[in-house]
Amino acid sequence: MENDTSISDLFKNIIGFGILQGANLTIEQARNRLDLVVNELKDSCLLLDGSIKGRFSMHDVIRTVAITCGYTDYHVFTDKNDIESEWKDKDKLKQCTIISLVGNKIITRLWPEGLDCPELEFFYMRSRGSSFEIPEEFFRAMPKLKVLDLFKLQQSLLPLSLEVLTNLQTLCLDDSKIEDVAIIGKLDKLKVLSMKFSNIMKLPTEIGQLTQLRILDLSNCQKLIVIAPNVISKLSQLEELYLEGCGIQWNVEVLEELKGLSRLSGLEIDIKDNKMLPKDFFFKELKRYRMSIGVWRDIRWRSYYSYYSSKYESLNMLEFDCDSTISLEEIQIVKNVEFLRLAKVSNDDNNLTTFFNEKV
Repeated sequence: MENDTSISDLFKNIIGFGILQGANLTIEQARNRLDLVVNELKDSCLLLDGSIKGRFSMHDVIRTVAITCGYTDYHVFTDKNDIESEWKDKDKLKQCTIISLVGNKIITRLWPEGLDCPELEFFYMRSRGSSFEIPEEFFRAMPKLKVLDLFKLQQSLLPLSLEVLTNLQTLCLDDSKIEDVAIIGKLDKLKVLSMKFSNIMKLPTEIGQLTQLRILDLSNCQKLIVIAPNVISKLSQLEELYLEGCGIQWNVEVLEELKGLSRLSGLEIDIKDNKMLPKDFFFKELKRYRMSIGVWRDIRWRSYYSYYSSKYESLNMLEFDCDSTISLEEIQIVKNVEFLRLAKVSNDDNNLTTFFNEKV
């Protein structure tokens, strides 16, 4: 992965790759373990701080050594390898376990159809704005693939060969132009599905087949309007759900399905119409959350909020409209609020005074 990488993005790949193993680790426990490992590596000068909290970097010298060790000992291929010899060696590629590419010149130049990598477990590619599309048969010879991370994929449909990746644990399609994701429903071992900033408009019924899914990240999918009924309720293993910044037209029935997710510990959600909020929505104590209920964000607030969110990635945030049907007694159930925004507050709001007195 590139320097100044989000620890959260790294975490999604690690979960699928099986690096953080433990007896019945929850997602929250696994996150805490990764934070400890990253801090230990920083103390050893093997990692550096990133540009903001929640990110990390690596010194160029350490990175060069790591890439060399990876290639020698674990058959890791990157764009640092010699294109003319190593990337054209089919025998070496058949031993390859990890491919990590920034840009797609190598693939377009050498494999217009697909890769023959029967031992491949991890494939990461970050596009740099070109119009490259994954060929239809590209994944046919990757039966062991566990992690597939395609950043900025420039196509609206996923290749049909994706369905053969029956061992896939993590699929990341962040900042992509993907619109139709029905085929993903066939990847029934998937634990992590991330499609931040993508072009999807609907979360279809097929996604309900992902009964092993533990993390679903649809943050800032502004075109996402519809979540099909009885999809969320079937994701019984879900522990973290990210829906902040989406254009979803919520209804009470779909929001009710969230209450049935007994393992849910992390939630980010915007509900613009507070009349859609079901009774007793704040149903459990979440470990991490960002919840916005009935709040409209103007341009100035969006700019400030964007800065504040990136600066404090894991801060628990709660926003709600005081001049609404939301019961303050129900809001008081929410624990460990670290950032609170109240909209449309009147100076003579006695209920609000009582609310703060009781919170104190």
